[in-house]
Amino acid sequence: MTSRLVVIGAGPMGLEAALGAIERGFEVTVLEKGRIGESLLRWGSTRFFSPLGMNVSGRVRGLLGPDLPPADALLTGPEMVAQVMEPLAGRKPLAGRVRTNHRVVAVGRARMTRGEMAGHPLRAERPFRLLVETPEGEEVIEAEAVLDASGIYDTPAAVGAGGVPARGERAATARLLRHLGTLEEQLPALAGRDVLVIGHGHSAANALAMLSRPQPAPRVTWAVRTPNRRPCVEVANDPLAERSRVVAQANELASDPPSFLKVERRAGVEAIEGVNGHLGVTLSGNRRGEFDAVVGLTGYRPDLSFLSELALEISPVSEGAARLERAVGCITDCLSLPKVGPDDLASGEPGFHFVGFKAYGRLPTFLLQTGIAQLESILELLEARR
Repeated sequence: MTSRLVVIGAGPMGLEAALGAIERGFEVTVLEKGRIGESLLRWGSTRFFSPLGMNVSGRVRGLLGPDLPPADALLTGPEMVAQVMEPLAGRKPLAGRVRTNHRVVAVGRARMTRGEMAGHPLRAERPFRLLVETPEGEEVIEAEAVLDASGIYDTPAAVGAGGVPARGERAATARLLRHLGTLEEQLPALAGRDVLVIGHGHSAANALAMLSRPQPAPRVTWAVRTPNRRPCVEVANDPLAERSRVVAQANELASDPPSFLKVERRAGVEAIEGVNGHLGVTLSGNRRGEFDAVVGLTGYRPDLSFLSELALEISPVSEGAARLERAVGCITDCLSLPKVGPDDLASGEPGFHFVGFKAYGRLPTFLLQTGIAQLESILELLEARR
């Protein structure tokens, strides 16, 4: 009997997972709650740090052939969707298997709760049961294996100090800009306005570059937790030239701020409140300002809410796969990750695996190239188990 396999998410890793599973003889369905590449569409003009050759597998190169952009291309998120992912989803063997606007509401074992026979071989004999919200109503799908490639970009981390929502943050959530594409769409309206940027990772570095474009320039306050003169972490002799460029540009702005930029260091967000149509923000040390826009780029976290009936081993550190976090959690750069073994990729629930960014959760070290290599190991495990 052909084993049924469901992939949750039609991003780069979801489509790679589907192709690899089809190649191994699984009957594959991909469920995507939005559009193909939904998260990448929120990047705006932000480019991948890694060239395309590092971001696709040999099977993708074989399927798209001359239609694939050059291996050294640094694509934007929307370009990756339009030039790679949508063409893949529209041709064999994926054609007809990717269901967009299908949101997975819950995943469990058929007629078995989370606590029943956890860790016992008999539990693996029950198929997975997925409740799916579709445009036509709710549907139940069963499968022998599930790969969760839903990523993390739908759940932004709190901007408040220490990762706890600041006072008033929840009420102001709808007014916070949490994705670079949203910020870019609003750039024309932000010219000459007061903007607060929170965070000092790569997304914040890209945001600073975006905010330098409008004329007149917005009055930007950059709130960072670090005391460092150059807030963004730099990699010595970084082989990813685009990453090096973006980080260096942001650090140069911070170390010698132009007239439009003010940097607040050792700054945690304590409170957010609406004030006469603006957002009043209080930073640690009782520093306060009023802003027309607040850009919160403090990272993202995985959505585990629909997986509550699975006996999964979740890392208390990353909120991703616990075994993987134990294997790579001490590494700080995505290009330095060690090779992991099959046991490191297990989830605690036989037949279920996190793949891609969701496996890493809040760890900052995920790279598509690494995720694709780890996916191959996961698919080999599923094939052997079948």
